Amino acid sequence: MLSKPLVSVVITTFNCESFIKQTLNSVINQTYKNLEIIVVDDGSTDNTKDVISKYQHIDKRISFYIIEHAGRPSVTRNYGILKAKGEFIAFLDGDDIWITNKIETQINKLIESPGSVLIYSMSVTFGDVNIFSPFFEVLPLINRSSLTREELIKNGNCIPTSTVIVRSEIIKSVEGFDEDPQLKVEDYDLWIRLGKLGTFCFLPRIQTYYRVHKNQFSGNWEVKQNNIKYLAEKNNYNIPPYNYYRNKGFFLMMIRNIIHLLNYLVAGLGSVYDNIKNNFIKSKIV
Repeated sequence: MLSKPLVSVVITTFNCESFIKQTLNSVINQTYKNLEIIVVDDGSTDNTKDVISKYQHIDKRISFYIIEHAGRPSVTRNYGILKAKGEFIAFLDGDDIWITNKIETQINKLIESPGSVLIYSMSVTFGDVNIFSPFFEVLPLINRSSLTREELIKNGNCIPTSTVIVRSEIIKSVEGFDEDPQLKVEDYDLWIRLGKLGTFCFLPRIQTYYRVHKNQFSGNWEVKQNNIKYLAEKNNYNIPPYNYYRNKGFFLMMIRNIIHLLNYLVAGLGSVYDNIKNNFIKSKIV
C-alpha cells in the first residue's frame, strides 16, 4: 500500500483496570503505525485512569478523556468520534484485544473497496467462557455475514463493533451512534443507517478477541429480543425475530457451539492460507 492514512482508534472504557493493559498493548503493537489512540473513559471508579496515564508516557499517540458517567457506549464512542482526526475510525472496547495485523489488513482491503462504508471481520469470545459455555461465540457465522443493508436487516446484527473500521467522513455525516437511552442496540442501528450510503466489506478472518467476564455479560435473552423489537419499531425496520438456541437446553446449546467452533476452524484455515501465500510472495520478491 503506497499511502498510509491516519487511523483513529477509539477505545471506550469503564472500570477496565484489569483488562486495559492487554487492550492498549494490542493497539500499540499493531503492524500499522499511523495511528492516533483516543481513550474515552465513562467515569470509572477503579484505577483505570492511573493505568492509562502511565501508557501515555510510553506512547505519545495516546490521548485520554474522562467524561461524566453516562452508562451508554453510544455516548463515549460519539465523544471519541468528535475527537478523531483520522480518515478512518476503528472501534475497540476497553476489555477486547486485536491480533497484530488487524488494522493493516483491513485498511488495505477497505482502500481497495471505495464503495464500502466500513469493513468488519470476525471475533471469538475468551475469558470466562469455554466450548461448554452458552456465551461461546465466533461471530459472525460466515454464512450469515452481510454486505448490504438489506442483508444486515435480514440476517441480524452480524457486525461486532470491536472489529469495525469505518470511513470517518461518512460516520460523522450520520452523526454517529444514537444516544437514545432506551436503544440498547445502538451499534446495529448505526450499521443499518450507514448501509444507506454504501456497502459493507467483510473479511472472514478472526482478528478480535471479545472478552466475556462476570461484570459485563447479560444472559437475559428476552431483554435482547425486546431491544431488537424497540429498534425495529422506532425506525420502522422489518427485522425478523432471532432464535437464541443457547438458552433452550444443553443439547441445542452444544449443537450451536459446535457450529461456532467449525466457524472458528474455517476462519483459522483461511488465516493459514494467507500466511502461506504471503510468505510465497515475499520469497519471490527476494
